[in-house]
Amino acid sequence: MITGTSIFFLIAGALTGLVIPAAAAGARDLGLGMRWWKWLLAGAWYLLLLFFVFMDFTIIGEGEPAAGMKMLLFQGVILIILGVGLVRVLRAGRKRKSS
Repeated sequence: MITGTSIFFLIAGALTGLVIPAAAAGARDLGLGMRWWKWLLAGAWYLLLLFFVFMDFTIIGEGEPAAGMKMLLFQGVILIILGVGLVRVLRAGRKRKSS
């Protein structure tokens, strides 16, 4: 039986399948010089994003919208802070393009 939850996870999985090659192409275009540990950090951040979104909207769907929105706000701040740190780490080894 197809439910709203299964459709949501199907869409999230399909989008993840598009994010992976797009991330590789974007890193190559920006000249980030990605190593395995940088890919690991970026993948961990993305998995944390998915986990937070799934968890928060599940709580909202279970009838606790106030708690879900508070968690979404709190975790959003955490993701932004971690994302800024990740961008700084990724840009640290960036190769400059000569004009």
